[in-house]
Amino acid sequence: MNKRFVIITILVIALAAVLFYASYNTVPKSIKDEGLDEEKIEVEDDRLAEEVLPMQIGSLAPEFVLETLEGKKVSLEDYKGKIVLINFWATWCPYCVREMPYLNKLYLENKDNDFVVLGIDVMESKSEVESFAKKGGYEFPILLDKEGEVARNYLVSGLPMSVMLDKEGRIRAIQMGMMTYSQMKEMLDSVRSK
Repeated sequence: MNKRFVIITILVIALAAVLFYASYNTVPKSIKDEGLDEEKIEVEDDRLAEEVLPMQIGSLAPEFVLETLEGKKVSLEDYKGKIVLINFWATWCPYCVREMPYLNKLYLENKDNDFVVLGIDVMESKSEVESFAKKGGYEFPILLDKEGEVARNYLVSGLPMSVMLDKEGRIRAIQMGMMTYSQMKEMLDSVRSK
């Protein structure tokens, strides 16, 4: 009986291994039938990668519509043609607070040169954010992500987090954590040079 059990177990494992190997080494029927070449398959793979992994360098940034502190609705599309630095932050985050003056300085020095900083506050009240921005004298657009939906779409796992987009809206840099002014400027210069 032990011998029979061992033989059946070996056969089941062998069959599972064969099925596993076969499933990874077959070309889907639709590709065989249509005779698609590798170029077309790569294009489809790129589109799939962009849909599944939207936060990859070179992929289009996820679109959003948010409200400014002034109550105006703006979308990412409104800034097409500009280099955009999106910064996710909150008033309770000490590193965000330390980074804000650098963001403001970068914005003021470059706002007339096709550049904008969008400070996206994550899940705080408008009055709290408004008071903070007024006290700090921040002049770049501050947007309210009241439900945290945009932060989720951008895969924000900690604050602050910054994403730099080129003029076509493609992601060119992602920075987790606080940046110094020189790091921000270096990121901007790098995107401008491409």
